[in-house]
Amino acid sequence: MFLDSDDELVYKLLTRDKVEAVLALQAQTMKQENLAIGLGMFEEDGAPEEMNLIFKEIIKDGTTLMAVDKKTNELAAVAFNKLHAKPKEGAKDKLETFIEENLRHQTCRELIKFLDDVQSKVDIFERYNVNGAMELFYLGTNPRYQGRGIGRQIVEKCIEFGRGLLNGTIKRTSIDGDILEQHVLPEIIYCVVASNYSQRIVDKLGFQVLHEVRYEDYSFAGKKMSERIGDVHRTARLQVLKL
Repeated sequence: MFLDSDDELVYKLLTRDKVEAVLALQAQTMKQENLAIGLGMFEEDGAPEEMNLIFKEIIKDGTTLMAVDKKTNELAAVAFNKLHAKPKEGAKDKLETFIEENLRHQTCRELIKFLDDVQSKVDIFERYNVNGAMELFYLGTNPRYQGRGIGRQIVEKCIEFGRGLLNGTIKRTSIDGDILEQHVLPEIIYCVVASNYSQRIVDKLGFQVLHEVRYEDYSFAGKKMSERIGDVHRTARLQVLKL
């Protein structure tokens, strides 16, 4: 599935030939990611590698978008998305169960707990009266392509993709191109944005801020997150856009 392209890049759903490339790019860009830095993930042996398991699981959803250089076929950016149905009382979604069963490193579990804490402050399904949502779980841009506005462009493509799923003009597909069951129709797209840069992108695209937390208010292993992250990035936000 191809979305509209620009002169240099083509935006499309992840295909099997790019799986290793998107996982490698995620691992590379996570070194710049504030939550991983703030929780000291790179100080715990094996933790960054364990996070890779989550992304391998998310890929199965058929909603991971990538930007590929038309001339070189190099991966320029990736957006890992995850569909969520409105939770049923007492039920856990598959990703939550997978995380509980497979994440063993403390910093990995703390990162997921931090995300859950931020997201749980607002029931987005009740707030927007919807039954389905798409989470922009992680965005990574190849360092060689940073500073060119590609982050904003791929978020725009995620919005376009979500709207296509909602109105039936786009289908989820597996990495082998098989059409997947359209079991969740996203009516909103949401994300926890952890840097000034990502916050500016979603602000400009009309995402509403529903909750914001300060890194100085969270501590792990005897150190505030803000001490590890520094002064440039101070908050994480839950932001939502109606599709």
